Amino acid sequence: MRERTSLRASARNRVDRLRSHFAPADRVLIMMQDDPDPDAIASALALRTLLGRSKAAAPIATFGTITRPENRAMTRILEIDVEEIKAQAIDEYDMVAMVDAQPSFFEEPFGEVDLVIDHHPEETPARARLRDIRPSWGATSTIMTEYLRAADVKITQRLATALLYGIQTDTLHLERGATRADLEAFAYLHPRANHSALRRIERPELPNEALDVLALGIARRQLTHGVVFSHLGPVAYPELVAQFAEFFLQIEGAEWSVVSGTVNGELHISVRNVGYVRAAGDVVRRAFGEVGRAGGHRAMAKAVVRLRDWQARVGDPAGEALQTAIVARFLQALES
Repeated sequence: MRERTSLRASARNRVDRLRSHFAPADRVLIMMQDDPDPDAIASALALRTLLGRSKAAAPIATFGTITRPENRAMTRILEIDVEEIKAQAIDEYDMVAMVDAQPSFFEEPFGEVDLVIDHHPEETPARARLRDIRPSWGATSTIMTEYLRAADVKITQRLATALLYGIQTDTLHLERGATRADLEAFAYLHPRANHSALRRIERPELPNEALDVLALGIARRQLTHGVVFSHLGPVAYPELVAQFAEFFLQIEGAEWSVVSGTVNGELHISVRNVGYVRAAGDVVRRAFGEVGRAGGHRAMAKAVVRLRDWQARVGDPAGEALQTAIVARFLQALES
């Protein structure tokens, strides 16, 4: 009991310092990583709630695009506005906070930011006036739940749903890297969340025409050295590639899935892994960074290459030749 009281007091002190620091700012930018995941989105919403800010006074932003269908469904169903901004837009804000990310995670250069709250290990020391980085914790949403409870902030059903989903996805339903704090936050949020909304988020709608693409991808799949590859050919929209990368990771014996498709003159490659192997972002940058845009995080990454650039630097950007080249480049990067 004494330990719990002490932890709560410590969290309350952190909240007080955080609120005091941001109080003078008219506009605060809450930044997430490119292609933010549920943990980042929920944590950003929680920070804005903790600061008592409106959407206009503290927008939630990313330099990238939300591609994963479940994450897009999360923002739509829970009505969480996420702005896609350019690096120069940072100058329009008085202060910058980062959740579930650190300055070193971005290709865009950051000076010292005002706040970093994250559960990922530091690649380099995070340059921030205030920082709370807990690599042993399973989710940043758990840290934010601690803050909200310590400050006696009312957690609405919408916010509880977002935070619960953030913890759930980052810990694989508490089966990966979950700590006592994650378990306690999950237990606290579970009865306060909208489980009907969660079910809708977890099962995003799949257009009927996408089933034909999926059938083709299944027919073309190949499993090599724990990596399942599939080239879908032309697709209607790039999110399908990411969605099917998630699907193919369920194949028995697969530790990685590499799914590709072409849309609007570009080759989109989505990569997923089981989370305890090499960082997906590093492998994808090594495999495709010299021919296009490539990057990501530990368990998910993507590359986007203009077909004319692929043809000029690699070879035929269609059919079997394309899949063969993707397989060869990825396996070489994975083994190097």
